[in-house]
Amino acid sequence: MFPDELETARLLLKPFEAGDAGAVLDYWQSDPAWERFNASVPANFQLADAEAFVATMCNRDRRSSPGWALVYQDSVVGVVSLVFEQDNRIAVIGYGIHGDLRGQGLCAEAVSAVVDQAFAHFAALQKIRAHTDAKNVPSARVLAKLGFIHEGTLRQNQFVKGRFVDEAIFGLTREDWVKRDRAR
Repeated sequence: MFPDELETARLLLKPFEAGDAGAVLDYWQSDPAWERFNASVPANFQLADAEAFVATMCNRDRRSSPGWALVYQDSVVGVVSLVFEQDNRIAVIGYGIHGDLRGQGLCAEAVSAVVDQAFAHFAALQKIRAHTDAKNVPSARVLAKLGFIHEGTLRQNQFVKGRFVDEAIFGLTREDWVKRDRAR
């Protein structure tokens, strides 16, 4: 079973709690990219939307789709989530961080911890995939930093906020991760 909490040098990754909605609203409001690049963040979001998001995260089955609130300096500042597919052989990862904290390596630190634990706890897991709006350069940078390979771009593959967007697909195999660890 995947650990409920993970610790990194600067972060605590913990399950979401009902009281996290205000912090979620704060980091959604910290950067317009949250709405623009994230289909699950509604346009013109309000506290009720953040409460619904937190409730969804709290109710997820942690065996098949664990998610974590990123805690930095005692505040929830982001999210990392996994969804397992094909009998835990493949997983899809998603993530985001407060706009004021971008560029500090915190998101990569959190994603790295989750990837490390996913490969350590699921022997059948062979690949982790990430999907991002092709225009979301900071997200692609996080993935590249961690060794994810851009596998292609699906043109007009998502309908987000009334428009079609190109979706960049990145992949990281267990072998890629092991090679990366050896090189460090």
